[in-house]
Amino acid sequence: MNTFQNSTDKTSKTDLSPSEQAMMQDVRNFFLTDSCAQIIGSMNALVEAFLFSEDLETVTPEMRIDIANQLRAVTLLSKLNESNRRASC
Repeated sequence: MNTFQNSTDKTSKTDLSPSEQAMMQDVRNFFLTDSCAQIIGSMNALVEAFLFSEDLETVTPEMRIDIANQLRAVTLLSKLNESNRRASC
């Protein structure tokens, strides 16, 4: 499911000013540089680094492990989806 595409379908280009249209194109171009799996993998690494820093006092070790495992599952699913797309082409 392409959430970015679904969210932009609700707003027609005529509703946006030229500068807003240019910004939207910049955002599209940014996300076209990497695959979904690469973006999720990068987010996973950043969140894990943050979660396991010692500065977070209110996050329990169990919460950290649970969040990290969920991120890993999402990363795996996105990589499997990407491999499936390549195989079906």
